[in-house]
Amino acid sequence: MAIAVLHKNELVFAEGFGKRNKDDPYTVDTIQPIGSLTKAFTATAIGELVAEGKVDWDTTPVSKYLPEFKFKDPILTSQLTFVDMLSHRTNMPNSMINWHNSREPRRELIKRLRYVEGIPRKLGAIAQYNNIMYSVAGEAAANVAGTSYEDLVISKVMRPLGLNNSGFSTTNMKKNHPDNYAMPFEALSYEAAEKGEFRMFPLNEVYLSYAPAGDAYSNVKDLVRWGKAIMDLGKVDETQVLNGASIDETLKAHTIFYEGRRGPTFGAALTYGMGWLQDSYKGAVFYHHNGAVSGFTSDLVVYPDYDLVIASTSNIVKVSEVADFLPTLIAEILLDLPRNTIDWIEEVAVPAVKEYYSAVAMIAQGALLPSKIPNKPATFANNLSAYVGEYSDPQFGSFIIRLETGNNKTTTLTYKYNEFTSTLEHYHYDAFVATLDDPLLKFKALINFSAEPISGGDKDKKKRPISTHPPPPPRH
Repeated sequence: MAIAVLHKNELVFAEGFGKRNKDDPYTVDTIQPIGSLTKAFTATAIGELVAEGKVDWDTTPVSKYLPEFKFKDPILTSQLTFVDMLSHRTNMPNSMINWHNSREPRRELIKRLRYVEGIPRKLGAIAQYNNIMYSVAGEAAANVAGTSYEDLVISKVMRPLGLNNSGFSTTNMKKNHPDNYAMPFEALSYEAAEKGEFRMFPLNEVYLSYAPAGDAYSNVKDLVRWGKAIMDLGKVDETQVLNGASIDETLKAHTIFYEGRRGPTFGAALTYGMGWLQDSYKGAVFYHHNGAVSGFTSDLVVYPDYDLVIASTSNIVKVSEVADFLPTLIAEILLDLPRNTIDWIEEVAVPAVKEYYSAVAMIAQGALLPSKIPNKPATFANNLSAYVGEYSDPQFGSFIIRLETGNNKTTTLTYKYNEFTSTLEHYHYDAFVATLDDPLLKFKALINFSAEPISGGDKDKKKRPISTHPPPPPRH
């Protein structure tokens, strides 16, 4: 990992720790994906369009800027503005499985949102965190600007601020910074992490589909420069580079992120602006956000009243809790805030990491699956080819089920969706278990087949699965 601390416009601390790959050190110049820190870049770029009079924050529905965006409910579609999407108050569930690892163009995925069921019409005050809505907002802004989303942010925000170590897509990251980018790692347990037993993952291009929510890359040097520009409302060395009023709007609280009791040292409520959370610690107000993508975590904290910016990045997926509390510890010491007896690392962060590893392990082992019913064979247990085919759904796209023969001559059903692949293990009846092993999405899920025909008769024929394998496969 790397940490950088900018205090009163002076880089008072900057250091890297560990390795960025199996051999080379992780330094303050190391580049890596930053996940949801991308959201503030998206909101700021949209703010530049607001300042130019090309869009507005909270009057015009986003569907006017991007006609491809529609929900099943036309009234809800007509309500949602940029502020609704960027402050997570749309009530849209954060279901990313059909976007994650997808190669479909972003606008084609956006068109599928018209098939999403059950979204409440009433907009809520409580944030419903949603990456897909950020993707819609980013694509709508790009459509107005007549460019790609990535070029919009780079031209409106990153390059004017001199963030030359920042950009989009892991492909570009490797091409533009071939000598110092990080590879993603994970440990299979907390005990393995303590021993330094990590496995390295390929650095795949997986986030282009919802780039406005999490596809940017950077390093801690650029991140503290970015945080300083936000704190100074768009000024860099007394020059107004970005629109100050627009940045100020992104920093205002628009929704309640967490409304529960949080103890005496933090603010009464944790709120969300547009790409930024608002909080306070022992009376010191701060803005922050973190990010987590496959194998990487990042964190950026800005204390505007103390001219303090703290940035950290890491290429281990399950240590984000440590990164969350490091800035608290640093601010407490650097700003000479009243000290207390809590050790934020050993007493808070480390137990949280242990709990996280335990929860992930349980989910990966199938804790979310229903109880297995024994001795309930599949309908086509003796003819697995009956399940083979391409299954289509208007919201989720195509699922491919194949029958493969292994080296030991046994036949196994396999599953492919986007770039996810898995063998299918029979569970009970016509339910099979697929195992997803991604550094970010790691769980066992049931795939259920039904031999019953889809309701609606021939009118729904286009929704039925496509197959050339007799007998006709069960409906998905």
